[in-house]
Amino acid sequence: MIRIILTALFLVSGLNTLLAQSGTIATDGVYVPRISTAQRNALNAPVNGQMIYNTDDDCFNIYQKDVWQKLCGYQMAVNQSDAWFRKAFFGGTARRDAVGFSIGDKGYIGTGGITAAISDFWEYNPTTDVWTQKANFGGGVRTSAVGFSIGNKGYVGTGTGASSAVKDDFWEYNPATNIWTQKANVGGGTRNSAVGFSIGNKGYIGTGTNKEDFWAYDTTANAWSQKANVGGGVRANAAGFSMGNKGYIGTGINGSTRKADFWEYDPSANTWTQKANFGGTARNSAVGFSLLGKGYIASGNVGVPENDLWEYSPNANTWTEKKSFWREGRADAVGFSIGNIGYVGTGYSISARSGETYLTNDFWEYTPNITNLSIDGNLSIGGILNSPEFVAPTLLNNWVNFGGVFSTAGYYKDKESVVHLKGFMKGGTTTASTNLFVLPYGYQPAQTMIFTVASGDGTFGRIDITSLGEVKFMSGVNTYLSLDGITFRTDQ
Repeated sequence: MIRIILTALFLVSGLNTLLAQSGTIATDGVYVPRISTAQRNALNAPVNGQMIYNTDDDCFNIYQKDVWQKLCGYQMAVNQSDAWFRKAFFGGTARRDAVGFSIGDKGYIGTGGITAAISDFWEYNPTTDVWTQKANFGGGVRTSAVGFSIGNKGYVGTGTGASSAVKDDFWEYNPATNIWTQKANVGGGTRNSAVGFSIGNKGYIGTGTNKEDFWAYDTTANAWSQKANVGGGVRANAAGFSMGNKGYIGTGINGSTRKADFWEYDPSANTWTQKANFGGTARNSAVGFSLLGKGYIASGNVGVPENDLWEYSPNANTWTEKKSFWREGRADAVGFSIGNIGYVGTGYSISARSGETYLTNDFWEYTPNITNLSIDGNLSIGGILNSPEFVAPTLLNNWVNFGGVFSTAGYYKDKESVVHLKGFMKGGTTTASTNLFVLPYGYQPAQTMIFTVASGDGTFGRIDITSLGEVKFMSGVNTYLSLDGITFRTDQ
């Protein structure tokens, strides 16, 4: 934490009264008159810029704009924290066991499983927060594959395809042409639930169900060469990432035994070195990515989906727990980084309310360093504090604004983290639990909240707002529905 204490010293020339400017300059500093509040207030005609040291509150006082003002009494503290922010939902359907990677300033997610393997492929633009569908993966439907990028190309291979066939094919994606090109099959035979990453101009794939081997891909030669087996033995569904000129693999599962060991790969020496065990509970199906010289492992299956996030420092060889990923656990998700930001999305979770497993298509941004300013003490601020403008949500399920003189749907969060809703709507689906719209991350209550609202002449309806930010129609009519006046405190 950086602590800044506001103090000031002023030297003012010219005598105005006996005590007005009797400052002294010495070799060890500047001394101003030390007087009480009563003595200060008795000064005859103080001038702007005049300073004294108030012995009553141990504080420098300065006469400014024709009034005495304190130069202490509060402290400003600057610190850094981390946070998750919800982004636009992934463009495809909810899924698990997909692949994800970044190329330049864009992110990519594709393939995976719903009730069967799928092949669609999507590009994410973090600047516009928009998903765009691209050419389907060239190898057909696929789940539990491996994906990474080298330079300006993406690569996807292995996994389970149609009719549960385990694969060893390998494909290159060119975002400039939106074309997939098949490359040399991955060494070591077919595999699924493997792990991969890139270091420089080489790609690496290893482990997987009943496997511990490790292979390097040369893009120039379009060839695979076997490397030293991954340290720690056989594992599937491990997490991996690269930082600088080293690669890292950890966690995973062998049979029914979940792992927490963590290993560093040096491609120049072709050696694995065991590092400090992963900081969380042993797990499989976690995600890994790296940012700003640190590695991260998030979520995963510890018997149930987990939601924690851990940061690895290669210099200190230590793990530090960070801000947890969302509220409910997540497994079989994908993760990657773009610039100095991490991203995690899709996968499966278990509902805290019903206990049912469900697939997800939400997408989250992780920011490791957020600068915060806190002020302790009394602080006076002049002027007007303006409330934010209402944001118009995307209305769902045929609900529309009523129109005319009535308020349009909107939301904003004030300076005290209270969310305000408004809107007079009509015409939508009235099935219970129908979403009217979804609030973004940071605008949801900690638990589901229930509100009674005007709905139709002389009748009332019920609106629920869930911890996922869903604004749900529960009862009422669609002649009209009013959200005017709904407020609640967010958990962020």
